[in-house]
Amino acid sequence: MTKPDFISDSAIFYPLWERANGRVQELASASPGELLYFDSIDISTQKFFELVRALLAFEGAEDFVTMVLKPDPFSYFNFHFHKYPGFVHRADQSDDDFFESWQKDPGDSPADCLWANSERYAVLPTPGTWFMYADRKWELGVLMGPPNVIAFARSFYPFFLQPAEGFSIVK
Repeated sequence: MTKPDFISDSAIFYPLWERANGRVQELASASPGELLYFDSIDISTQKFFELVRALLAFEGAEDFVTMVLKPDPFSYFNFHFHKYPGFVHRADQSDDDFFESWQKDPGDSPADCLWANSERYAVLPTPGTWFMYADRKWELGVLMGPPNVIAFARSFYPFFLQPAEGFSIVK
């Protein structure tokens, strides 16, 4: 079993980054029935990891990606560390591997681990229909997916939140 490592190949990272950003754009026009909200800090919890694994199993997928969308992966992270702020998590990797990846030093800069240096992040299956996005300034994250995925997630994860009245996702 290999441990997850930062994505170092632009041919792997760039299509995932484009896919994640495309899904972020879709959030602004998604119907309320396609969205569930969670605390952006939940990514550091066991139950959140279990939700991701349950969603993968629900759709018959095994692997997923976590990546930082802000700060800019290209002008900041890749420029300084010659790798990208993301990980492909394989089915044979454990929950400990997942949590350790978010704490991993990208290279002589522990303060730039993804946990400490991620304002916006995404979680997405490879392949799959659901998508998670969080913005720490909002203190919220959102799961977007088709109705069957949303119903399954709601039944599995007891920590979904209601956003404040008037909250909207703005591009």
